[in-house]
Amino acid sequence: MSDASFEVKMIRVDEIKPNPFQPRTSFQKEEIEELAKTIKNIGLLQPISVRKHGNMYQIISGERRWRASQIAGLEKIPAIIKDINDGRLMAELFIENVQRKDLEPIERARGLAEIYRLNGFEPLNVMSKLRMIEGVVTREVKREELTKEEQDIKKIADMVGLSYKHQYRILSQLRLTIDEQDRATELKLGIEQISSISSIENNEDRRKFLEIAPSIERNKISTISKIIRKGKKPIKDAVLNKEIEPEIAEEILEIKNPEIQQHALDIAKKGIYTKEGFKYRILQLTKPRIDLPKDTMGIQIFNKIMWNLKRTIDYDIYTIGYENKSIKQLIELLKVKMIKTVIDVRKNPISQYKPEFSKDNFEAALKKKGIEYEHIPELGVPSDIRRRLEESGDYEGFFQQYDEKILPNIENYVTDFEILGYPIAFLCVEFDPTKCHRHRIALWFEKRGFRSYDL
Repeated sequence: MSDASFEVKMIRVDEIKPNPFQPRTSFQKEEIEELAKTIKNIGLLQPISVRKHGNMYQIISGERRWRASQIAGLEKIPAIIKDINDGRLMAELFIENVQRKDLEPIERARGLAEIYRLNGFEPLNVMSKLRMIEGVVTREVKREELTKEEQDIKKIADMVGLSYKHQYRILSQLRLTIDEQDRATELKLGIEQISSISSIENNEDRRKFLEIAPSIERNKISTISKIIRKGKKPIKDAVLNKEIEPEIAEEILEIKNPEIQQHALDIAKKGIYTKEGFKYRILQLTKPRIDLPKDTMGIQIFNKIMWNLKRTIDYDIYTIGYENKSIKQLIELLKVKMIKTVIDVRKNPISQYKPEFSKDNFEAALKKKGIEYEHIPELGVPSDIRRRLEESGDYEGFFQQYDEKILPNIENYVTDFEILGYPIAFLCVEFDPTKCHRHRIALWFEKRGFRSYDL
């Protein structure tokens, strides 16, 4: 572009016309009127650039200044007249506008596409070539040199001055239909958002994605794009309808068993999960808890426990796990030792496999029997610590982490314990107290002179 000849002269504003190749299709009226006031007071200080076009001059750069000069009432303005062809003209227009923050992403894409068209290349074909050029230049692709076509495209890309990857993303927006491009501009979507949406082949999915994109965090857009491209219809519909978060959908996609995958999707729709929490929930589905059969032996064991409890001395602190117990059996155990308050030390007091022990249901059942209920989630086991236990089976390490990180929280509730109705029982899930964090709470009390017993 530097070798183009030019001259500077005053030109009548009515001899100048806009350029049809201009990437910008909209101008802020308020900004132009403000600029017109300045020009009226001090004149146009910076010349516009034009080229001869028949009996008129065609603007290369400075259309805002030309429009403002007309409003300011100027008859002539200074202009740099350049002798350049269409291809070079388009490149100059694009390079001038590409750095402007107010240039819409689709305008930028159309401008860049026009540069390649004027040089004989179809923009969507250029996209694949830009990827190959990037690969060869960075040596990620094992090819010694570029083809003749790739070399020609590379010259244009280098003249534009943007990275090959960024030009690819800019041009990829043009995979949208014209109506979709206009809608993306109305919604004020960014290049990365539009590029991700444009990768969706299904028209209906792409349309839905386009409409919800403004309400989605930008860092989630590419994830949703991948889910829509790879996921089954129920999963992608759940994401597009904003029934589940994209990071949850990613976890569901990893499940190979179709039935478990559908079950996981149903669960995700009903609750609000963190990614780590849902991973644990999936683990429960893929490796379900094995309950002991509810047979005669179980009833015999329960009857034996009840028999002995009626004959044991009373203790200061009790603990209890509801695994392998019905709600009726658990309450019978509590009543036999006249428990006044149950303190739930589960992190999340929700039970999918025994909903009667979910917080609201459980609390209501206890109150019917005159037993108070308190929930202290700060004494529960965080999902990351529990997950490490499930992965390693290391109970010694598990209890050490609980003692160091969680158990000190109990100090915050000592005063509260003093005003609760005694006796109290700390409740969790596991049948075996030695495999449950509630026995760590019992040991904490024992070190302070209390006597404890697991019901």
